[in-house]
Amino acid sequence: MDAEFSHDVVMSRRPRTGAFDEVERYLFDLRGYVVRDGVLGARELAELHGAVAALELPPPGATVASQRFQHHLGTHPAFRRLIDHPAVLDVVRELVGPHVRLDHAYGIVMARGTGGLGLHGGGTPFDPAQWYLWRDGAMSNGLVAVQWALVDHRPGDGGFACIPGSHKAHLPLPAGRAPEGAVVEVPMTAGSLVVFTEALTHATLPWRGAGTRLTLLYKYAPGHLAWARRPPLEEHPGLADHLTPRLRRLVDPPSVAGREPP
Repeated sequence: MDAEFSHDVVMSRRPRTGAFDEVERYLFDLRGYVVRDGVLGARELAELHGAVAALELPPPGATVASQRFQHHLGTHPAFRRLIDHPAVLDVVRELVGPHVRLDHAYGIVMARGTGGLGLHGGGTPFDPAQWYLWRDGAMSNGLVAVQWALVDHRPGDGGFACIPGSHKAHLPLPAGRAPEGAVVEVPMTAGSLVVFTEALTHATLPWRGAGTRLTLLYKYAPGHLAWARRPPLEEHPGLADHLTPRLRRLVDPPSVAGREPP
């Protein structure tokens, strides 16, 4: 991907919890993503860094430059608190419906110079697992991602990037390549999150930050839909022993009948 990357225009960025406000809802419909800055404080970030350190992952370097980790939700309450965090829960209820479920979750560690996933997703061709529609005065989505930045992602550092508005594209990406200037890098400070529809054409840019990139991703879906092969209760050992009633409803396997909203 050799497109020229531009930086996201920062609009309406402030610490927020609860449902989308009018501006956020407009921006999500327009761009396919919204950033909420400063959601986590220093103490919460330190706890999450400690929880990741306790996983004893191979250090990023010459042998392991980039890695995706999972199976971690049962290991520390800091990971579980993000599942239904006040800055997330009402948002994903709106985006995927009242019977939202957590489909899967993982983290990413990237050393400097490490490459990431290239461009993928988009409104066309239609994907029955990952879509964006506007029907009956409301948004409807398939899989929706919430990505938490645990380190600063400064302009030029790399990380999450996308083609804004591509979740509504009526044409596929030309020859699988982004037109020059179409891809926007999305900077974030540590403790911020970006919520985006997986129908958005997005990518992970090579990491150029001074230190190691660390981010956590939680993927939510309508209650009847599964993208991952195994539900969280199977993927994360020990998770079942640490669930509140609401978290239990969020991690239930997919179904139409018999679901209770979280």
